[in-house]
Formats: sequence, C-alpha cells, structure tokens
Amino acid sequence: MLTRVLLAVFVLVLAGLYLWSEWLGAQVAQRHPPTGSFVAVTGGRLHYRETKPAGEARGTVVLIHGASSNHADLLAALGPDLAHYRIVALDRPGHGWSDRIEGDAMADPARQAATLMQGLDVIAPERFVLVAHSLAGAASTRIALDHPQRLRGLVLLGAVTHPWPGGIAWYHHLTVWPLVGPAFARLVGVPAASQMLEPGAQSVFAPRPVTPGYLQRGEIELLLRPATFRANSQDIAATLDFVSAQAPRYRELTVPVVAITGDSDAIVSPTIHSAAIARQAPQGRFVLLPGVGHMPHHAAPEIVVDAIDQMVGPRSGLASLAGP
Repeated sequence: MLTRVLLAVFVLVLAGLYLWSEWLGAQVAQRHPPTGSFVAVTGGRLHYRETKPAGEARGTVVLIHGASSNHADLLAALGPDLAHYRIVALDRPGHGWSDRIEGDAMADPARQAATLMQGLDVIAPERFVLVAHSLAGAASTRIALDHPQRLRGLVLLGAVTHPWPGGIAWYHHLTVWPLVGPAFARLVGVPAASQMLEPGAQSVFAPRPVTPGYLQRGEIELLLRPATFRANSQDIAATLDFVSAQAPRYRELTVPVVAITGDSDAIVSPTIHSAAIARQAPQGRFVLLPGVGHMPHHAAPEIVVDAIDQMVGPRSGLASLAGP
C-alpha cells in the first residue's frame, strides 16, 4: 500500500513539474513578446530587430548572440554606441522568436550559418560587419569562410572557435537525447534554470558586477521555454565536433578578424579560442581586456565599436583594418 502511495505521489510531482514548466514558458512568452520583424527562410521564419541612425548610416552591423541568450542582449549593450550604424540583431534558429527550422538538425552551426545568411540576403544585401558573441563564434566564422564577399569584417566577443578540453556539462547530454531530452527539459532543466538565472548571470559577468537590468533588457527568461532550453543544449552539444573540424580552415579567412575577450573569462578560454583564431586569421587581431569576464560587450562597448569603425574605415570606405 505504501509503495502505491509513494508511486502516486512521485507521478503527481512529475506531472506538476511538467505542467509548471509549460505554464512558465507561456508566461515568459507573454512577458517578452516579439518586438521586431520576421523574414521568411526555407522552412520557417527568423526574428530580428533593426535600428537605423537618425542621419546617414556609416554602414551595417549584424549582431549574433551566443548560448542561453537572444538578440536583445547584444542590441541592448551595443545599440547606443552603434547609433551611427544600421543595426540588425538576429535571433538564431530556435532562440528568441526565430523558428527552430529543420528541428534537431538545426543544432549544426553550418546549418545555422546557411539559414542566417539566407535571411540576411533579404534583410541586409549590402556588405556588413558581423559581430558574434560566445557560441555564435562557430556559425559566424563559417559565414566568414563561406561568404567573405558579404562581410567587411568579423568581430568575435569571447567567441567559441576551437575544440576545448572537458567536453560539455552532463545535463546537456541528457537534454539532447531524442526521447529523454524533452521530458528532462521540462521536469529538471527548466525548473533548475529558473532558479539559476541570477547566479548564471553573475558567473558570466564575473569578476565584474552584472549590468543593471541585464536579465530584463536581455530578455533572458526566454530560455525558460522548454523547446528553447532544449535547442540551447543541442547547440552546445553540436559545437565541439563542429569547431574541431572547422578550426584548420581559419587560415583561409580573407576578412579582417578582431577577437576581443576578457582575461578573466572562465566560460570560454581566451587562450584556446580568441588568441588562437587571431593567430590563424591572416588579418587577425587579438584584444585582451584586463579584469573582464565573458561579457566584453557590456564591459567595454567602446572597444567593440572602435574595432567596427576601423573595419568600415573613413566615410569614403577606402580603409580597412589590418592585422598585426
């Protein structure tokens, strides 16, 4: 009898967690509805926000966010200092309000790169400076390799570009499993993540304090939707093999590359990633920020803007950034 009671309680707890995760996801979606525009691509839509300068634009800057995030983080941090540019900030497929086009297969950074470029060919057919944070380094370097004629340059912010030791956290492995993953995301992943947003923010900003209003302005709660949570883990799980295969190609990069990172970044190693790609890229430059963690665009937006300005050059557009 006791066993049946305990089993019934266990089932009710699981059902409660499942329903709570679904309810929380719906609440988050209501608090952070799409505020930008959509562009149609094969199999679905991408969501993006665009800002335009009051006067003549110096050029176009495209922002691509990393893991556990969406377009709003980079736009909130860099938008004010990039007021002299046209800015296009995209949600990667399965994040923010972009569809998870092709489902689980979209975890492949090469597929993300191709889909993002399909959307950008419509949104921004002109050449642009591409700015990528963290996990987006994988897809953005693929864009630079496959579509150099579309880029003025590539600015990497604490970006993932190379294989790293230690693999990924155990819960990402469980989340990506075909049958177990969706249930794990709802029963464990989302409830745990909902309690970890603030500590997680503190870890990525450390040793500096979290930018006031970061969670709200960056719409970070959107991660708490079960489908988005799982897509995030899938992206992380797919990246290690991808960059392992892609890293030898960085000597083929023909666009200027500036890798900006903090010397205290405990999330993405400055040595393994940023310093390495700056050495490999023919027009690479490495910028190490003292006392800065994994969020250089919050700590030193002026450094990011300066790198972009140099890539665009004077208003004549004749100058470009040269590496060391």
